[in-house]
Amino acid sequence: MSICRTTIMETHTKEDLDLMLADYIENFDSMFPEAELALSVRVSPTTWINNSVYADQDTVESTGSGARQKFRDKYEKSIKELTTHVGEVVFQK
Repeated sequence: MSICRTTIMETHTKEDLDLMLADYIENFDSMFPEAELALSVRVSPTTWINNSVYADQDTVESTGSGARQKFRDKYEKSIKELTTHVGEVVFQK
């Protein structure tokens, strides 16, 4: 069963999010090679919603540290608010 991690992030400024997204897009494949699918949506100048789908819960948990934590640490001062939800994918087309 596939599992999706949804992250909703708000940054302090538009420029903060511009830098984060450029880095994320450029390095996604090397940071998260386990991801089966990723969809990122910029819903405002400072708000980003990211959905990443993985094969199972163990794979999601294995990506919680390492590259994901390093990325969060790198941009810690840019992040105003961060919320994460993890759940079973119930529909995928």
